[in-house]
Amino acid sequence: MAVACAIFGLASCSQDRDPVLQTPTKYVLNVPTMQDQYIDLQAGNVLELVSSQPDYGVATIAQYSAQMSLSEDFATAYDLTPASKTLARMEIPQSQVALGLMELLGVTDEDTFNATFPGGEIPYKKVYFRGICEIPDVEGSKITSNVVAYNNIKGYFAVPVPGYIYLVGAPEGWAGPTESNAEHYAPWRLFEPKDAIGSNVYSGVFDIPAGSAVFRFYTELTGWENDSYGYQVDDKATDFDFDGGTFTSAVVKGKGSFSFPNWPGGKMTITLDMSDMKNITLTCTEGEAGVVVTKYIYLVGSISGWNAPGISNEAAYANYRLADRSNSGIYTGSWPVSAGHVNFRFCKELTDADWDNDTQFGAQVDDGDVACSLTNGTYSGSYVDGKGNYAFDIENDGTINITVDTNNSTVTVNFE
Repeated sequence: MAVACAIFGLASCSQDRDPVLQTPTKYVLNVPTMQDQYIDLQAGNVLELVSSQPDYGVATIAQYSAQMSLSEDFATAYDLTPASKTLARMEIPQSQVALGLMELLGVTDEDTFNATFPGGEIPYKKVYFRGICEIPDVEGSKITSNVVAYNNIKGYFAVPVPGYIYLVGAPEGWAGPTESNAEHYAPWRLFEPKDAIGSNVYSGVFDIPAGSAVFRFYTELTGWENDSYGYQVDDKATDFDFDGGTFTSAVVKGKGSFSFPNWPGGKMTITLDMSDMKNITLTCTEGEAGVVVTKYIYLVGSISGWNAPGISNEAAYANYRLADRSNSGIYTGSWPVSAGHVNFRFCKELTDADWDNDTQFGAQVDDGDVACSLTNGTYSGSYVDGKGNYAFDIENDGTINITVDTNNSTVTVNFE
C-alpha cells in the first residue's frame, strides 16, 4: 500500500507539473439582466454579454466573441467582436449590433431601408445571442455557448454609405447650394469609393460642355456663404490651362472658382481629396479615370509617443501613418529617430478600445519587446496579430524607413 500511495503521489505531482490541455464541454452565457428592457441602440454605447470561462485544464488566454440572430436556431447569424477579446464579460459596441440587425433584416442601402421601413421607424425586435470561445490556433478548443435573448431591441440605419460633396458652378447652372435645390444637385455629387468609406476622398465623372468648366465645391447645401471650397478665399474665378489631359491644384476653404477656358468639352473625372483638411487637393482628368484612394495603417510605439491607438488620439496619429498610395497592399513610412531603444508595432485602424484595439499586429502575439537585429542596417521579418514590438537599439541618430507588405505579412525596416 505504501508503494501504491507513493506511485499515486508521484503521478499526482507529475500531473500538477505537466497540465494537459482539455477540450471544454461546458460554456455558459448568462441570461442578460436587461433582457426584458426596451433598448434603443445608440452609437457609442455597448451591449453586455457575460459568460463563464471554459475549463481548458491549463492556464491560458482564450478569446471571446459572439453571434446574433433573429431566430433561435441561428439559421442566419452575424458575427460580433467585443471591445476586448480576452474578457468573458463581453462589451459589444451597439453600433455593431445595429449593423448586424440591418444585415439580418436584408437592409443593404438607403433604398432598401426606406422600402422595408416606410417612415424610417424600426420596430423592436427579439434578438438572440450566443458566445464563442477558443484558444487562437489551437484545434479543438472552440466551444459555443447556450442561446440567450434581448427581447426588445430597436436598431437604426447603420449601413455605411459613401459620403459626398457637391460640384457647384456653370455645368449645373449656378442654381444655388441650398437644401431646396437638393434634387437639382443629386447628379452633381462627388462620392467616396464604396471600398473607402470614411476616406474623405470624393470623385465623380461629369459631362461638361466647352465654355462651362467653371466650378467650386460645397460640402453642405447651406447657402452661398458657408461650406465652400475652391482655389482662393475671395469670390473670384481663376483661369487655368488644362494641358496634358490632367490638372492638379491645392484647394482652400473659400469661394474662388476654378475656370478652364480651353476645356474642349466632354467627360471630366474630378477628384477632391479632403483626407487632410490642411492639404486639400483637386485632380481633374480628361475622360473617365479610375480613382485610387490612399489607405493607411498606424505606427504604435516609441516613435509615436506610445499614444493609445484609439479614436481620441486620431490627431496625434496623423503624422504616424504608413501609406499605400497605389492600392498595392504595401504600406510605407519614414520618420526621424534618435539613438537609443526604439520599439513599435502597428494597428490597422484606430478604435474605441484604445489599448485593447484588436487590429494591432507586430512581432508576436504577446505584449512585449522582441529583440531584432540588423544586417547592413536592414531588418526583415514576418508579423502576426498581436502586441509584440519590434525592438532595436540604435547607435546613431538617423531616419527609419518602414515597409509593411500585407500581401505576405512581412515587415522591412531600414535605418539611414
